[in-house]
Amino acid sequence: MGLFRSNQPTRGGFRRASFGTLLFVFGLVTSVFVGIPSLHQSLTKNQTPVTLTCIELLRGGVPEETSMVVLRDAEIHPPAKLDLNAAGFSDSPIGDKVQAVLAYPRASKLVDKLVRGDVLPRGMVKRPGPQPLRLSPGRETAEAATAETIETGALVAHVSEDPTAKYICAIADQFSLPVPEGLRQAAKIPAFSLKPASTISTQQNALMWCVGGGLSLALGLVLCGSVRLGWWSILSPISAFIGLPGVPLRSGRGDRMTWLLSIMIGAAGIAGGYHLAFEMGHLGKTGGVWAWQAAGVVSASFGIAALLGTMLSMREKRHTVSLDHDALSEMVPSVTSKKTSKKQNAPSENTESTDPEPRPAALQSMITSSDYTRRYIDPRLNVSPNMETAADVQKQTESLERLQFDSPLIIEIARGEDTIEATVQVGCRNLVLAMTDCLDDHMRLRMVSILDDGHVVISGNGEDERLTETINGEAASLRTFATTKAPKLVTKHLEVAAEIAERRHTKMVLLEPNEWRDVIHYSERCMADALHYAQREKWEIVDSHYGRFAYPPQPVSAPVMA
Repeated sequence: MGLFRSNQPTRGGFRRASFGTLLFVFGLVTSVFVGIPSLHQSLTKNQTPVTLTCIELLRGGVPEETSMVVLRDAEIHPPAKLDLNAAGFSDSPIGDKVQAVLAYPRASKLVDKLVRGDVLPRGMVKRPGPQPLRLSPGRETAEAATAETIETGALVAHVSEDPTAKYICAIADQFSLPVPEGLRQAAKIPAFSLKPASTISTQQNALMWCVGGGLSLALGLVLCGSVRLGWWSILSPISAFIGLPGVPLRSGRGDRMTWLLSIMIGAAGIAGGYHLAFEMGHLGKTGGVWAWQAAGVVSASFGIAALLGTMLSMREKRHTVSLDHDALSEMVPSVTSKKTSKKQNAPSENTESTDPEPRPAALQSMITSSDYTRRYIDPRLNVSPNMETAADVQKQTESLERLQFDSPLIIEIARGEDTIEATVQVGCRNLVLAMTDCLDDHMRLRMVSILDDGHVVISGNGEDERLTETINGEAASLRTFATTKAPKLVTKHLEVAAEIAERRHTKMVLLEPNEWRDVIHYSERCMADALHYAQREKWEIVDSHYGRFAYPPQPVSAPVMA
C-alpha cells in the first residue's frame, strides 16, 4: 500500500520488498498461530471450570458455559521420541530419511516444540495411533501437565476442538493424496486439544504477540506496496503479489478521491476485523472459532496498512518539494534574507540577466513609431500524437522529474501556420509549470507561476526571442536567466516568485496538472500584456477567462475537487 515516491535503484527496491515479505510472513504466523490462540485462552482463563471425566468430555464435547475443565481422572502420557512408523509412515519411501533428519541433534529443539502428549483416563492402556485427547504442542507442556496430575490428581485445562485430522483428510481428498488409515480413522472421532491452565500466557503477553504480529503484517504490506515494480518481480513474485494492493497509492499517486476511498477501505477492514474476531469468532468467549478469529486479525491488519499507506501517500504528495528548509533548501535560499537580495541584484552568469541583447534599432524604431496594433489571439494547444521528444529535451524533462515534477506531457503549440512541440510538467508542490522545447537547435526553457491575485511570474533562459529581458508589468513579471539547465532555472524562478509574492503581500497558487491549457493560455495573454506596456510589442488584448483564471488579472479561487 503505498506509498512514498522513491528514486532508489531496483536493487534497493528488491531489498525493501524482501524485507517487507519477511515482516508479512512473520506477522501472519505470529498473529494467527501464536497471538490469537494465546489471547483467546488468556481471556477465558478466569472462567469457572467444570469437573468432568475424560469419557464425559469425549461424549459431551466442550461445555457451553465454559472452556475451562477439570479432568479428575486424567493421566498424561508424555511424548516419546518422534517415531514416524507409529504414525503410519512405515511404508513411505521417505519415512526413514525424514526420521533421520528429525533425530539430528540440532533439530531436537524444534522437535520438542512440535511433539504432543496424550491424555487418557487413568488406568487405560494407550493404543497405537492418534488419541482423541491431546495436549497442546510442546514437551514442556506435557511435563507441566504431568507434574500437575501427580500433585493434585487432576488436570485443569482450556479445552477446544481439534479438527486437524479432519482438515488433513479433507485436503488430501481434494488433491487425491494417500492418507494413512490410522489418521483417517482418527478423523472420524471427535478430537480435543487441552492447554494446561498453568501454561497459559498472561493477557499482556498474549496481546503483545497478537498486536505485534498484526502490526508486522501491516508494515510488510506497506513496504511491499511502496516498491516500484521491476525485474525483481520475476525473482520474487510473492513480494510483488503482496504489494499489489498498494499500486493506487504507490509513489505519491492518487488524489483526494483515491485517498478517501483508501481511508474508507481501511476503516472497513478494521471494523470487519472486530466483527470477524469477536462476533463470529467469539474471541474470549466459550465456543471460540479460531478460523474467524484469525480472519479478523488479518482483516484489521489490512485496514491498518490501508490507513498507513494513505497517510504516506498524502505526505508524499504534499511534501515532495519544500520551499523552506526541506528537499529544496539547498536549491532555493531564503528570499527574505538581505544576502539573497544583494546576490540577486549582483550581475552573474547564473543570475538574472540585467544586460540583455538590445533589439535591432530599425525593428525597435518601427515598433515604437507604428500605430498598428494587432488583436491578441490565443495559440492553439493540442496533445501531440508523438510519444518521444528530442534527446536534449528529454534530458531536461528527466532532470525535472528528479525534482519530483510530473511526467512530461508532449503538446503542440500552433500560432498561425507555425507549430512547435513542447513538453509540460507541473512540480514543486504544484507551484510551477515547466515548459521545454527545442527550436532551431536552441533549447528553450520557461517556468510559470501564478500568484493568488492573478499576477503571473514567468522565467526563461534567454533563448525565447519574446522573453529576453526583465519586465515588471501589472499582469506579469518577466525574468531571464543565463542558464542551460532546468534545475537551476527552477531555483532562480522560485527565488523571484517568492520575492514578488512577498512584495505584493500574496502567495503562490497551487496548479493542478490538468490545468495546463488554462495556465499556458492565461500566462501567454498576461505576458503579451506586459510586453505591450513595456512597448516591446503592440497588442489589443480583450478580456478572457480560462477556468479559474481571468484576464485582466483577478483573485484566483482554490481548485475545485474532482
